[in-house]
Amino acid sequence: MTEIDFHQLNDKIWASGVRRDDLVQRVANALREQIEQGIIPVGTKFMPEAELAKQLNISRPSLREAIRILAHDGHLQVRHGVGTFVSRASKPMFGSLEQMRSMTDLIRDAGGTSGHRDLQIEHIAAADKIAAELGVDEGAPLGRIRRVRLVDDRPFVYANEYLVLQHAEKDFGALSQFTGGSIYQFLRERFSRPISHSKLRVSAVAADTELAGLLQLKRGAPLLRMHELHVDANNVPMLLSINYHNTEVVEFTSMRAGMPT
Repeated sequence: MTEIDFHQLNDKIWASGVRRDDLVQRVANALREQIEQGIIPVGTKFMPEAELAKQLNISRPSLREAIRILAHDGHLQVRHGVGTFVSRASKPMFGSLEQMRSMTDLIRDAGGTSGHRDLQIEHIAAADKIAAELGVDEGAPLGRIRRVRLVDDRPFVYANEYLVLQHAEKDFGALSQFTGGSIYQFLRERFSRPISHSKLRVSAVAADTELAGLLQLKRGAPLLRMHELHVDANNVPMLLSINYHNTEVVEFTSMRAGMPT
């Protein structure tokens, strides 16, 4: 990490009588300034935590908190087991719970670039709970899509989607052509089955070992679990999605009516 001017950083960070909370913010601000000015280029990998803390004359807990702030801002990307990297600062994404929107549209409106990895498309038999939600018999044919959605190469959702296959082999053959992106658009264009509306349940969960690895987070990191049943114009279930959102990247808002007078 030779691009960092530690002398300049230390001049900005240190002042007499600095409290720890002030120090953490000073470290974050000083690093942010050098990142935004291009002094520390995008893609730079930080040196090991102990060495960086020593160079900045701060404790490792203070450094960790400053890195957490910059990761939340999008200036840093922490890849657990790999290292901490400078990334392009991205605007946080905000989604409304009142409107059913594809994640692809959400990313585009935030000015980000949509991507994905670890795409899996499988032909499965409906398990009892999934079958009950989709209104099909247990063992009925379903298509399952799993993938990690990315914004500017940063993982923000682990997506699981279960699609009812009306004509098992034919429909799965079409589903196999799905290459990522918006499943809503794909269903409209390839299946001529637009989704009319959905029923959504939102819950807060902690990332287990698998989810933490997929989303490049610490085990126990807070996630939003979005459990959504999509139906057609005849109120027939079509698609069940169970998605886990990285709360460091996306937030959801809701407009609530006031109390009647």
